[in-house]
Order: sequence, then structure tokens, then C-alpha cells
Amino acid sequence: MKDIRQYQLHADLCQILTHPTRLHIIDLLRDGESSVKQLAEEMEMSQGTVSRHLSSMRIKGVVIARREGTCVFYSLGSLRILVAYDEMHQFALEYFEANKKLLEPTL
Repeated sequence: MKDIRQYQLHADLCQILTHPTRLHIIDLLRDGESSVKQLAEEMEMSQGTVSRHLSSMRIKGVVIARREGTCVFYSLGSLRILVAYDEMHQFALEYFEANKKLLEPTL
């Protein structure tokens, strides 16, 4: 039987994947490392907002940071994150396809 702390760690990591901004960051980082400035420009968000999300992702090991002068570059902490992201994305697409009626506006 697993220790409850393992479930808590799992839940903490999954929580990182519950925000659209963090999912967007993961998707952008699939192509390689990027600076906060580059991510913010691509996402059309403030650097402060992107930086806060990256900070919470870094604490959990989802991303890693590399400093070069005054610029900080981020990359994914593990390619397994993309596997989890892609599987959940595929599940969401299948769910929405199966439940299209839920997404249709009511008259």
C-alpha cells in the first residue's frame, strides 16, 4: 500500500497542470527552452504573471531554470511532463467530442 504522502505529492504535481496558463507554458516549452520575456510575448501576458507561474512550476520540478546574465531561461524538467500533458489533452478532446451537446448554447 502506498503511503499517503505519495498521494499528496501526486496531487501537488497534478495541481500544477490545472491552470490554463501553466498548460500553455508547457506546450510552448515542448520546442525547447525559452526566456520569461519570450514566453510572455508569445502568450501576450505580462512578464510578472508568467514569472509567477514559472516559479510555482519550478518549485515542483516541472520546469528548470538557467540564468544567463540577467536573463532566465526555462525548460521542461522532464519529457515525461509532455507525455502527461499530451495524454490529458487527448482525453479532454475525446471527452468534449463525446459530450458536444453540453457545449452547445441553449436556446
